[in-house]
Amino acid sequence: MVVKVEGFSEVLEIIKGLFSGLKSAAQIPAANRKEMQDALADTAELVDETLTILKQHLSQILSELQFGDKYKAEKMIYELADFQGWETKYRQFQLCDTLREAVYKLEQKGLYQYLNQASYGNLQTLQQRLWDYIGGETNAAHSVGTMLIELAKLAPRVDSDPDAVKSQLEDARQEINTWRQKFILLEQEIRGAIK
Repeated sequence: MVVKVEGFSEVLEIIKGLFSGLKSAAQIPAANRKEMQDALADTAELVDETLTILKQHLSQILSELQFGDKYKAEKMIYELADFQGWETKYRQFQLCDTLREAVYKLEQKGLYQYLNQASYGNLQTLQQRLWDYIGGETNAAHSVGTMLIELAKLAPRVDSDPDAVKSQLEDARQEINTWRQKFILLEQEIRGAIK
């Protein structure tokens, strides 16, 4: 099984694009620009927090496999298909509307067109990117859920092929960590630009 999480690249690129457009929209007052930057950074941070919970849980399972009780590890792997920590963060991830609220406030104040002109050229393109973001976060969350269900299928192999199980879990943890690092760097870049 190849462990890949789809959808995060779309979310990452949309946040980067909005940030880039915001930086070049000089007509937006500093307070409104800061609010939008904070929303973008908070969104990146929420993705990081979500991925951190998942990475930590995979690390706990790997530790249990290597140093603890194999029965407990098997149970934890089986429960990945319904991992409550992931479900809770997924709901926050889906319901996080900080970014949407910030864009809405820009629109209400008549400043939306400046972000739009600087980053996308027309209103429909910017609105489509925001819908793409919503779809991207859903796709990313669904992709992680699918990965967890696939990993849960490894539970029966804990006794018969523990090395293969460890390898798959380590690959999943690494994939999650790779995306986590990208969102951390993006959040740092955005927060570093906030003045």
